[in-house]
Amino acid sequence: MTSSILIGFGNHLWQSTLFAALAGGLTLLLRSNSARVRWSLWLAASIKFLVPFALLTAVGSHIPWPSGSTPVTVPGLIAVAGHTVVEVTKIGGERVTKLVQASQAVNHGAVILMVLEVVWGIGISAVATRRFTQWLRVHRVLRESAASSLPFAVPVRLSGTQFEPAVVGILRPVLLLPEGMQQRLAPAEMDAVLAHERCHVACRDNLAASLHMLVEALFWFHPLVWWLGSRLVDERERACDERVLAHGHTSRSYAEGLLKVCEHYLQSPLASAAGVSGGQLSRRIEAIMHNRSVKGLGAGRKALLTVTAFAALATPLAIGSLTSPHGSAAAATADSAATALRNVTIRLAPPPVPDELPAAHFVAFWLVVDENGAKVPRIQVDYPSLRGLVAAAYDVDESQVVGKDLSMAPKYQIRADIPWPESPTDTGEERAARFRRANSELPALQRELLATHFGLVVKRERRQLNGYVLTVGSGGSKLQPDSNASFIEQGTGRSDREYIATMTPVGNIVHLLEAMFHAPVVDETGLKGTYDYKLTWPPTFPYTTPEPPTMAKALEEQLGLHLEGKPVTVDVIDVISLKSPDQVLTSR
Repeated sequence: MTSSILIGFGNHLWQSTLFAALAGGLTLLLRSNSARVRWSLWLAASIKFLVPFALLTAVGSHIPWPSGSTPVTVPGLIAVAGHTVVEVTKIGGERVTKLVQASQAVNHGAVILMVLEVVWGIGISAVATRRFTQWLRVHRVLRESAASSLPFAVPVRLSGTQFEPAVVGILRPVLLLPEGMQQRLAPAEMDAVLAHERCHVACRDNLAASLHMLVEALFWFHPLVWWLGSRLVDERERACDERVLAHGHTSRSYAEGLLKVCEHYLQSPLASAAGVSGGQLSRRIEAIMHNRSVKGLGAGRKALLTVTAFAALATPLAIGSLTSPHGSAAAATADSAATALRNVTIRLAPPPVPDELPAAHFVAFWLVVDENGAKVPRIQVDYPSLRGLVAAAYDVDESQVVGKDLSMAPKYQIRADIPWPESPTDTGEERAARFRRANSELPALQRELLATHFGLVVKRERRQLNGYVLTVGSGGSKLQPDSNASFIEQGTGRSDREYIATMTPVGNIVHLLEAMFHAPVVDETGLKGTYDYKLTWPPTFPYTTPEPPTMAKALEEQLGLHLEGKPVTVDVIDVISLKSPDQVLTSR
């Protein structure tokens, strides 16, 4: 849980930073256009910090993505972009994961998270306290002000303080003017200043400033957030300057009005109380005096902004859709489309014979002669539970198959030809290589079979389950390096009291324990390669599996491996949908 929180937060930070950098690139391209456009881009970069891509991805995961080939259309381009961003996100996520894991190797993750939460909370409190104090100053001035009959877009109140004229409030804004201001400014200067404030009201600049103040409080530690705040104020004031001049006020009277305000009054203490003196005043005065015409966006730049805005929303939605359960079926089919099983037959398994042990999940290979006289490897899977078949296809224990209830699913008997025919000239080594390939690629073939013939739709995710961890014991491993046995001697054998393996990896022990205890087992031994080993345990009757303490003792004494029961974080295969038995048997 700790790693997930840190990794998710880290991903959100680098994605928001990258988004702000892209917005900055667009503002450079649009530096000759309206300041209001650039302000909108910086505002979008700020709001991105409040909207994680993961939220949009989660929304997109509920949108079904059409199967089949993707046409070269706008949705098709989004799909390509989505796949690209998926990979980029994986890379970024892996980097953050490594940082988190490195820190957790030295300290406990829960302690790290607690310390970070405390520091974060202190920072939020400090920023919020500062903003609240500033708001109290403005609120006190507003409360002590008197109503004015000056005609304006919102109510006007006169204050006896030295605060500059500013629009205060979001839902019910008012214009707060210092008393005697009309005597200090000429009528043309006063009109220009009021036009500036009217622009703040019309564009709801206080609301935008309040949103960014929230971003500053939550992400106070990120220098980019504070820099964004200065850019927002600067472009906001420039946008109002452009609008004042566009409405016919002269550059001279407007500039002189601003300078007189700055000379006699104090700047508004709150960014959400929009005044007239914010931003880089010297550059603003210079721009006002030059009064250059603002270029229109033009068709090309409008198209660029439209496509960028659309992609910013559509890409995470597409990622969510592509990686959702709706996309999992297509991914499962494409997983092994080049090596699909052939001549598949699926029928209901015959009922078990009375007084006979139930058949286990049994997989067999043998050679048959096809109509051309070639020997073809054939696979038969007899009497598997459907949950067992899904678990084998995704290389997990049956306890890790969740979601749709498979307990009432019938048992099937499946036969199919493996797509690697044998040549009459094949040597024994070539036959052995084919057999090893069939074993290694069997899970992919099973996934293709389940997606194509059973309509299986799954979603793989990480969850914490009760399970076991296998490590090397304190006395060291007792496994013997393999004896280079011949191909015919390689493999495993098991009875009700022993397990014998020749030239097999430690993973086989993991699968044995999972089959015994019906719980996930995580291999943390670090042992690579293959080994020869024999594991025995006291027999049980009638045909029951030994208890975990019994197996743990046998593993420790005979193989030098330690088995411990504890919660483990493992892959879980969440079954979303599946064909009914009638559909499975009639759709072939």
